[in-house]
Amino acid sequence: MFKISIVEDDPNISKSIVQFIKMQDEFRFVQSYESVEGFLNSTDNIPDVLLLDIELPGMSGLEGAFYIKQKHPLTEILMLTVYEDKDRIFTALQAGASGYLLKNTALPKLKSAILEVLAGGAPMSPIIAKKVVAYFNKGANKPVSANEERLTAREQEVALQLIDGNTYKQIAYYLHISPDTVRQHIKNIYRKMQINSRVQLIREFNRNN
Repeated sequence: MFKISIVEDDPNISKSIVQFIKMQDEFRFVQSYESVEGFLNSTDNIPDVLLLDIELPGMSGLEGAFYIKQKHPLTEILMLTVYEDKDRIFTALQAGASGYLLKNTALPKLKSAILEVLAGGAPMSPIIAKKVVAYFNKGANKPVSANEERLTAREQEVALQLIDGNTYKQIAYYLHISPDTVRQHIKNIYRKMQINSRVQLIREFNRNN
């Protein structure tokens, strides 16, 4: 069974999610915490997936995600928050979060998201995914000049995986393609966007979205 923990300071939300997790055959609930500091100082079993709120007493979930990944690099962090602005989304992803869900996510969909992140995916609430996709489609209604090329659907998928912080091998696994194909897609992405690094890709997303 996969080990699950949660950092959430709202007792009602925490209780509801904990009760649901305990009912699932695939999961073993480890512990709930009210703060990032509480989790980092804990001697409990290290979870496979940590559900992490953003607005917390003490250290925020955005700052905490970085320190949690430094201490527990194998723990997948799934943000669970009410915030849907692009700044928080990409701060979380850059800090090491593997997914970003809103708190109005139905519990069965939360379970699916946890299983997805365990399989190497990067689950996002629909409205969050739309914000990401909107960046790549920002010029869809404009004529394309001779020296401007749009990303293909597959290149968009690869770009999203890059932004999420996944490695070439992880992208290949998740999209069911070879690492060499991933490299070629990334080469095309960088050429079309006139950039040469993942950092520039994230900056371009933030600037244009």
